[in-house]
Amino acid sequence: MHSPNNLTPMGHQEKSPLPPHVLIFPLPIQGHVNSMLKLAELLSLAAVHVTFLVSDFSHRRLLRHADIHSRFSRYPGFCFETISDGLPDDHPRAGERIMDIMPSIKNVTGPLFKEMMVATDCLRSEDRRPVTCIIADGVLSFAGDFALEKGIQLVYFRTVSACSFWACFCFHEIIEAGEVPLKGNGMDLQVKSVPGMEGFLRRRDLPGFCRVDEVSDPRFQVIKNETRQTTRAQAVILNTFEDLEGPVLSHIRTRMPNLFTIGPLHAHLKSRLSEEKTTITPPSTASGSFWEEDRSCIEWLDRKPPKSVIYVSFGSITVLSRDQLMEFWKNEFIQSVDRMAKMAKEAVSGGGSSYCNLDRLIEFIRSMVV
Repeated sequence: MHSPNNLTPMGHQEKSPLPPHVLIFPLPIQGHVNSMLKLAELLSLAAVHVTFLVSDFSHRRLLRHADIHSRFSRYPGFCFETISDGLPDDHPRAGERIMDIMPSIKNVTGPLFKEMMVATDCLRSEDRRPVTCIIADGVLSFAGDFALEKGIQLVYFRTVSACSFWACFCFHEIIEAGEVPLKGNGMDLQVKSVPGMEGFLRRRDLPGFCRVDEVSDPRFQVIKNETRQTTRAQAVILNTFEDLEGPVLSHIRTRMPNLFTIGPLHAHLKSRLSEEKTTITPPSTASGSFWEEDRSCIEWLDRKPPKSVIYVSFGSITVLSRDQLMEFWKNEFIQSVDRMAKMAKEAVSGGGSSYCNLDRLIEFIRSMVV
């Protein structure tokens, strides 16, 4: 006679096998933390154990400005761990000094991270496996070093768009083509050395840290080097969806074939929570949401006298009157936002590309547990 799956032959209940244990480690900048928290919640919904490692400073900010513990209290497999980012408490960690975080993270947080992981046997506890997968921000190469050293599955999460990531990945080619350093000249010239973006990428579209006088600039070098090592990971996550950036994604896959596009994460999370029949506030329509979020811009336009000239940079449009800009904003731009919102909703709905890719990511995480 066969015993039930959860019973031993003597009738004693067996202990259920422990689920995978994922360590999620964002760069301690608010936009990165927010995106990766949404991923943490999606994995928690899938009954994956998640440890979210965040800087002390970012954790205090989350406690002050978000009901973070209440939000995650529904997930018994989720927990926070904190670590120093190496900067003094009064450092702004924003604006012109935002890049100060990079050398501090490397020189202070990196050694602390390794020490913590070794001391805790990779965060093992009575009811948790040691970490089976590290999902690290794509610019935290020391986390990748540790994962590869210990044989832990490594996944990099790039929180920027696919276009932005691919442009950063191609910095070597951009430098060889003489398109960087910019030195403030020729900002409207096209950048032709990024495959798939030759027809629309201009020098002014490159990230601000490209506006350096010499390519030896430390800020530029750290992003260039950190981005290039992304290929070491077993997989890469992007917060985008196939219909939005498909042509560029096809180029990224030539270097990183195991690519999971699971965005937009905020819409994905709402979709999955709805499936769980959790009571949530329904999302507003794209146009309504747009007008609410950009009310200050509309009010600013309304204060401008009719016939006033406004300089903008949007494709080929460079100069518009106030009335022309209002008309463009209400018609062309809103229609574009509506189309994008519809595509995003389809991507995160059942059978959509992001929906299927998240399921595929979860199976990938589970496949490494023995």
